[in-house]
Amino acid sequence: MRNDLEKRVQELEDILAIQHLKHAYLNACDAKDVPAMIETFVISDCKIDYGPVGSFTNRDDLAKVFQEIACHDYMLESHHAHNPIIKIIDANHATGHWSLAYNLINTENSSITTLQGEYHDVYQKIDNQWLIKETTFSGRSSLNLQIDEELLKVIFAGSP
Repeated sequence: MRNDLEKRVQELEDILAIQHLKHAYLNACDAKDVPAMIETFVISDCKIDYGPVGSFTNRDDLAKVFQEIACHDYMLESHHAHNPIIKIIDANHATGHWSLAYNLINTENSSITTLQGEYHDVYQKIDNQWLIKETTFSGRSSLNLQIDEELLKVIFAGSP
């Protein structure tokens, strides 16, 4: 009985640690904190597929693209992950599925973008720390609006 209880408690601790990891990643993206963002990934041999944004096999390449396209004061972003389904495979491996609600207010071109989609992740525990080994994002819906002086104009609404 004791071993079973210890195993169940460890699994709950691992799930909570993975949730904190994902939240740290999203908060770093919102803060445009590149070093904190890449620290959530394994150092090398990872698989990152963000569709139109790009695919990467290491965190440094992701950091370069993130710096170029997202790290601007005029881009006010908000990433909200919810509905996590995390499965612990063994002591060092897990998978996760998350829904994402993303909002961007672009003050340079006076636009608003909302995006909903799903993350499918693979996690690996290295030196007693959970990290993202693989992640794929698939968009489900998007809404792009143009802000004019007196109205909002829908530029696009639908599946990306």
